[in-house]
Amino acid sequence: MRHKLHIFLTALLLFTTIFSFMDASPAEANRTVVVATDVLNVRETPDADGRVIAKVLRGESYPVVDSQGEWLKIQVTSDKAGWVASFLVTESSQGARSTASRAASDAAVQILTDDLRVRSGPGTNFSVVGSLHSSAASVQYLEENENWVKVHFDGMEGWVAKEYVTILAKKKEENTEQPDVPVEEAKGQVATITTDGLNIRSEPSTQSEVLGTLSDGQQVDVLAIRGDWLNISYNGTVGWVHSDYATIGSSSSGGHGGNTPKTGATIKVSGLNVRSEPSLNGKVLEQLPKGTNVTIISEKNNWCEIEYGNGETGWIAGWFLERSGVTTPAPSTTSNEGTIVIVDDGTNIRTAPSTNAKVVLRANEGEEFSIVAVEDNWYKIKLKDGSEAYVAGWIVATKGNTPSISRAGAEQYLANKVIVIDPGHGGRDVGAIGVQGTYEKNLTLRTSLLLQDKLRAAGATVYMTRQNDTSVPLQARPQMANYHRADAFISVHYDSIDDSSVTGTTTYYYSHSDKNLADSVHSSLVQFTNLRDRSVRQENYLILRESMQPSLLLELGYISNRGEEITVLSGDFQERASTAIYQGLAQYFRGN
Repeated sequence: MRHKLHIFLTALLLFTTIFSFMDASPAEANRTVVVATDVLNVRETPDADGRVIAKVLRGESYPVVDSQGEWLKIQVTSDKAGWVASFLVTESSQGARSTASRAASDAAVQILTDDLRVRSGPGTNFSVVGSLHSSAASVQYLEENENWVKVHFDGMEGWVAKEYVTILAKKKEENTEQPDVPVEEAKGQVATITTDGLNIRSEPSTQSEVLGTLSDGQQVDVLAIRGDWLNISYNGTVGWVHSDYATIGSSSSGGHGGNTPKTGATIKVSGLNVRSEPSLNGKVLEQLPKGTNVTIISEKNNWCEIEYGNGETGWIAGWFLERSGVTTPAPSTTSNEGTIVIVDDGTNIRTAPSTNAKVVLRANEGEEFSIVAVEDNWYKIKLKDGSEAYVAGWIVATKGNTPSISRAGAEQYLANKVIVIDPGHGGRDVGAIGVQGTYEKNLTLRTSLLLQDKLRAAGATVYMTRQNDTSVPLQARPQMANYHRADAFISVHYDSIDDSSVTGTTTYYYSHSDKNLADSVHSSLVQFTNLRDRSVRQENYLILRESMQPSLLLELGYISNRGEEITVLSGDFQERASTAIYQGLAQYFRGN
């Protein structure tokens, strides 16, 4: 009888643990906290008089399963949960979008190469939305993962390859809005700008609209001072700049930079229109030939005020200049002026706007061609010999007044899907241990976080069973997929066996209805990772059996094999594996 009672109590405790995790709100089910004091008491009830049932240490992470007032209920072990004071823990990066994300207010990005492609998502399978140059200033850091950094520059957001950038401490100019302080008039004063790329903003706040930029040495009229911000006027633009990057003094040139250092640029297209104002509606003053050297006086909304010839001035579209900065997609317009830029070696140029048409040229990265017309999703372009041909608009970048073309790729099938990713093991459960001592739990988290970023960039809603080195009850993992009614539940693992010669990737499913999902993802894994194909197999694993949603368990290589362990540890493999799962999911949803 005592034995039966023990079994009953154990089953009841397990049942309670699982469903306490299920009953958490979506926000709680995807939260993790880190202990912020040396020793923290975990209590049976949410009050200071509650019985202490466990003690946790500084730096340890635990998932949150419930909250009540200033108390959080955390899952300490698979069979023990208790309450801690919320002010003695800190939120971890749970629910964040990247593996190594740091606060965006703490960093800026320095570009280390010219023509660095900016993509719509963290992967080469995402479309190119622009490019950055090594002299680009004020590139704002947003987030990062193992291989990619998300940036913001001049109204454009996108991802760049991490190996080509350096993340720096952010400029003071990017501080948040000043507290309410009085405005002092400063009529008659002039300020000299002391940095390149200083933003002119509509309000004294880094959250306000950017009206233009100023360069080192330019002089502006100061209208008023508010705290650390100067209200300035320059060539008809009135706005605010941060005082840390300007020196107030007198000027013998009326405040418009008579001694301003010149910022040079070169026209990159033939017959570029110089206009009376920074808009396509401005009157055309003159046309400048390709190769003309000009001086940039000021910038506004991607347009540059230039000085050319014998002191003449006017406005030109900034994306036609070879200078520091970013090449962005051109403004939407019906005009066919502009050029396309080849972004990949061996790009096919065809006789007609169809992938079935004959290839007449294979263009190389960096080559530019004038646009003659736009037909469907294809650009009709002029080749160097004067003949005309076609290139797919979604595989090239554009400059000029023709809008860029994007054709929906894998993201169209992933948008609005709900995906639950389960990085296998975690916390005290290290999983398999590789020949060199690699912990499986660390590899599964790396792959899962990269996959999370790709799916979110495609518009999917993603939940993670863990975002860091946290213990999560095995039964709670599929229950999270059930709770969120996931369109797919993916449990990520790496394999191990006593026979060190065994290698390859295996995909497991339980329900016959999940066979198509398994085939799609497995086929993509074999293609992208080049691992040995160990086939798709049906297994009665708890994590699959308990899921009511389409579910897979992936074994992404054997870390018991020394060579395969070295392979899967590389950043290149992690990128390819996460891309493979992403593409496999897209292929599955495309057919369902």
